[in-house]
Amino acid sequence: MGAVTREGYYKIALGLVACPVVGCIVWLSLNVRNLGWRFEYLQPALELDYVMGIFMWAVFAVGILIVGGNWRRMLLLGWIGKLFVLLVAMLFYEEHYEADAIAYFSFRLTGEHYNYDASGLSSFDLIADLISGIMVPFEMDVYNDGGMPNFRNKPMENFLALFALVTSVMPPYFHALKVGVAFIGFMGSWCFYRAVVVALGREYPAAFYLLAFFPSIIFWSSVLGKDPLIFLFLGLYAYGGALWLVQGRLTALGIVGVGLLGATLIRPWMGIVGAVSLVVANMLGRCRPRQVAAIVLASALVLPFYWEEASSRFRDLVIMEVIQQRVEGVAGDTAKSSGSGAQLPDLQGEEPSTLLPLIVFSGLFRPLPFDITNPFTALAAVENSVVLLLAVAAIHRFRLAYLRDPLVLWPILFSLMWAALYGLVVMANFGSGVRYKLQTMPFLLLVVMLLTHREGRALLASRISGKKKER
Repeated sequence: MGAVTREGYYKIALGLVACPVVGCIVWLSLNVRNLGWRFEYLQPALELDYVMGIFMWAVFAVGILIVGGNWRRMLLLGWIGKLFVLLVAMLFYEEHYEADAIAYFSFRLTGEHYNYDASGLSSFDLIADLISGIMVPFEMDVYNDGGMPNFRNKPMENFLALFALVTSVMPPYFHALKVGVAFIGFMGSWCFYRAVVVALGREYPAAFYLLAFFPSIIFWSSVLGKDPLIFLFLGLYAYGGALWLVQGRLTALGIVGVGLLGATLIRPWMGIVGAVSLVVANMLGRCRPRQVAAIVLASALVLPFYWEEASSRFRDLVIMEVIQQRVEGVAGDTAKSSGSGAQLPDLQGEEPSTLLPLIVFSGLFRPLPFDITNPFTALAAVENSVVLLLAVAAIHRFRLAYLRDPLVLWPILFSLMWAALYGLVVMANFGSGVRYKLQTMPFLLLVVMLLTHREGRALLASRISGKKKER
């Protein structure tokens, strides 16, 4: 007998992965009525709904085989992983937890949501609403509605308009919509991987598998909701940012702009975090003078539109009364939802500088094993423990000279700024916090791996020596 070729090993591995997944799906298709009871009132034909989800997954799989080119193997393996999460693991999550996905599915069927009414609106109307949202992404206020106070949440309106636009081309079945939106999140992982390729100057499949199969990324980028859309926009931002820092292409700023604009429409803070971290990395890192000049000019053109609202919100970050209100607010939400959170500190009389390290650490690395309260926080604690250990190893290998490299400074700034803004949310509600961390986890993972992996350190050393030769 001849030796098994590499292609043969690949087929064996694919079979070992696919067989149990298919077996689980067959079993679940027979039990889907028990697992899908939460949305049965919206979709009585649960078996048909589940089959439509499988069909939708197969459509995207065929698309990958047709247009995937040299990357079809990586993409197909990643998409099979999504299949297990979407049509196996997530069913048990949806059975036990009342997810926002049910409300979004209802919105897709009826066009009605307490934040936004899309019934009767055409695609052009939805696009017009999104364009109006670009100008006022921070608008969140209370207004009078027939004698009753109502709360306007413009970021939610923007998301719902975008959600209605995107899902209008998808079949009106819960699992089919979930698969379609999850593919958007899957493309987010691919965009982050392309950013890695730009930075390395070559393909590195291990980075894609890390991004595609990292537990919190593969799960939360698959939910029917905001997270996959934000993840795609941040992936575009990361890809454009890498192109800009490495190659200095002006077209890269266009990709950055699209990514930041999309993320800002849904999560306004993401636009601030993304823009500030990239601009500062350009100005403090070793970038060409024309790159610094171009990005400063681009910032000067955009900043006037958002300066007043953004600056007032930044001021709130250092006012202890406002921070205390945020703590009490998220803690109250946790209590109402029976969520799990850390013991929040009493902030009265505290200075922001003393509180910030705890907030940032919690935003990046909690929950940890001592925070475990349920199976989901247990899984998150294992994941965060691994990331924390890698971060400690990265700090041990860190050199101050690395901070002059914008490819290092940029993701570090992004992760720290995100943690400063969302650390309290993580502390108050670990469930929501783990989901929100999808926004920064790729940046944190990639910079940690860059500093701990020998190929990453070799890349940094070559970039530092190359810059010295240029000077």
